[in-house]
Amino acid sequence: MDLQVEHLDTHEVRLTITVPDDVVARAQRDVARKLSKDFRIPGFRPGNAPLNVVMATVGPEAFASELANELAAKVYSQAIDEAGIEPYGPGQLEDLKREPTRLIVRIPLEPVVDLKDYRSIRLPAPVVTVTDEEIETQLQYLREDNAVVEMVERPAQAGDVVEAVIVGVSEGKEVLRILPRPLVLDHERVAIPGLVDALIGMSAGEHKDQTLTLPDDFDEERLRGRTLDVSIDVQRVSSRVLPEINDELAQAVGPFDSLVQLRDDLRRRILERKQRQADQQYAGQVLDTFTNLSTISYPPAFIEERLSDALVEFKEDVRRSEGMPFEEWLNIQNKTEDEIREELRPNAEARARRGLVMREIARAEKLDVSDLEIAAEVERELRLFGNDNSRLRRMLQREENRRSIQNNILSSKVLRRMTQIAQGVVDDQAGASQPAAEAVSEQAAQENLTSG
Repeated sequence: MDLQVEHLDTHEVRLTITVPDDVVARAQRDVARKLSKDFRIPGFRPGNAPLNVVMATVGPEAFASELANELAAKVYSQAIDEAGIEPYGPGQLEDLKREPTRLIVRIPLEPVVDLKDYRSIRLPAPVVTVTDEEIETQLQYLREDNAVVEMVERPAQAGDVVEAVIVGVSEGKEVLRILPRPLVLDHERVAIPGLVDALIGMSAGEHKDQTLTLPDDFDEERLRGRTLDVSIDVQRVSSRVLPEINDELAQAVGPFDSLVQLRDDLRRRILERKQRQADQQYAGQVLDTFTNLSTISYPPAFIEERLSDALVEFKEDVRRSEGMPFEEWLNIQNKTEDEIREELRPNAEARARRGLVMREIARAEKLDVSDLEIAAEVERELRLFGNDNSRLRRMLQREENRRSIQNNILSSKVLRRMTQIAQGVVDDQAGASQPAAEAVSEQAAQENLTSG
């Protein structure tokens, strides 16, 4: 079997397979036999019509298509092995040529990553501090949480707490409904411009109609910039008195004897939170640095599969966050599914590239996950929901869930190793048995080491 391999710029190969005459003849007979079973040919028993009769019955194009499939089934795997090709997915038959018979197949290749001199990467670790202003902000939140709220029989004033039913209609359709819940009449705490001013002066039992315009950065994307006809029915007005920031407040909010102890505890907790956030951001910067250094090659099919996965996730997010079918959401946005798919492409490609780099780092650094680590993670998750949850235990023991746990642990290990390299503190003996680091677990969960 003669083979010609042409490497394409798309990380694919065009493989031309010259098929021996005896293989072609055998394939023609097999195709004729199959087609004569599928098509009733007068004068011949099923499967026994001659080749020329079968070709005349089904037509040369249909016969050639069946012959191409038959030849591919007979020679494709052998040709791939002989050519030393590592396919990412199934090849696509581009053409069948005759005299001699040649199959021309376009084959996507497995992604390849060249990490370059990744061990030379250095990035300074983040330094986190806590300011007095941040502590004062937290103390103000504690004041808010411990405010004394009392119902009053007077019109609402700035700073009061109002409970009201608020319904917004746009273009004849209800698009906003706020059920009775406490609203603090503070412009910085209410996202809808004009709503606080509309509520100030209203009393319990009072109704008001108001026209309001939502800002362009409103939380719900579908409502941004809309003008609403709003009906307001106030049910309760309460005054709100904030406590002083002193030892009494400290004693009320926790096991503290003094305001000094409360401030120290706030400083510690703020520092821990900021450190976690900084570590996550740092891990992302390190990952992007490794990715930008690397040379990454992959076929179009690889990204198309990642993009299809991203679209499925996006549809689920729309259904969950917007509370409507994806098709209805598309109509509101005046977009097509193909347009959304293309909008997702840059992010899907970036995630795919990062995932490929992480997978290659795992190989290069010989990182793996033991069964003991998977078992320990299963037990940890069980403790979060109660160790006696037998249903959850069975679910976590399923093979697909164990693979997911394994991938998350390995992702965390890879990111940890990358941050160690970036800081110049690599521990070469710590590859296979350390638990996942909390600092990088969120970033790791977003990447997929098994992609491709």
